[in-house]
Amino acid sequence: MNYNKLTLTTLLFTCFFALLWSSCSFKNRQAILKTPYDADTVSTVRVINSGNDDRSDYYNLIKADDDLAIRNVQDMRLIVRDAETNGSVNQQQTYTTFRVHANGEVILPKIGAIKVAGLNRNQAASAIQKAYEAKELNAPLIDVRIANAYIVLLGEVAKQGKYIIDREDYELIDLLGDAGGVTPSANRKMVRIFRGDRANPEIIMVNLNDYSFLKNPKLKLRAKDVVYIEPRRVAASSQSFQAYSTFIQLGLVVINTGLIIYNLTR
Repeated sequence: MNYNKLTLTTLLFTCFFALLWSSCSFKNRQAILKTPYDADTVSTVRVINSGNDDRSDYYNLIKADDDLAIRNVQDMRLIVRDAETNGSVNQQQTYTTFRVHANGEVILPKIGAIKVAGLNRNQAASAIQKAYEAKELNAPLIDVRIANAYIVLLGEVAKQGKYIIDREDYELIDLLGDAGGVTPSANRKMVRIFRGDRANPEIIMVNLNDYSFLKNPKLKLRAKDVVYIEPRRVAASSQSFQAYSTFIQLGLVVINTGLIIYNLTR
């Protein structure tokens, strides 16, 4: 009988500590995208591993499977027939989207295939404009945008997810505005941007409480940037405490249930 009691007690405590260990794991899952350079705050902007190309278009070059939004600023009707735009052509606003094929070419009306992979949007616009001029299109003014260039936003914001870069001057403050701002639990003194090669990214740390970050050119966002806003330590500690409390209460329920069963079957 003592042996059975010892076995039951051991089993109950094993379950309890297993639950406690699970709570620790739960706590660890609260923090993501940690780096060796993290701190509670930074002064304005700090850049780590700034060995990547600093050209503003470096990560916004056109590649296969990109969607290019193209328009003729002068008059889009010279390029796209009314039927292709359902008859609603606005010569100042209408873009038409074309897919870049695996060989790096995009096929356009009147001029056919033209190589655009490896070019930035301005270089592509220039190449397309020259091709249309060669076809005797009257003074075309071609504008090109990469329609599927996106940023990933994670953490303490009102709306996480992917955000499309729809203009050249899209900056961190614009992204936060589109996301509905940061939550009350956000650590505004430590915002991180991961840029470039995912295996060895450039890391940009930003203190949102210092307004001078608005003037930093590094915060002009680029395609495939990952922006993460972590919770404040107080908020994280509160979540961890709640997690511990939940698992401890569950562990006590398991132990009490086991003791009741043991006493009833003794």
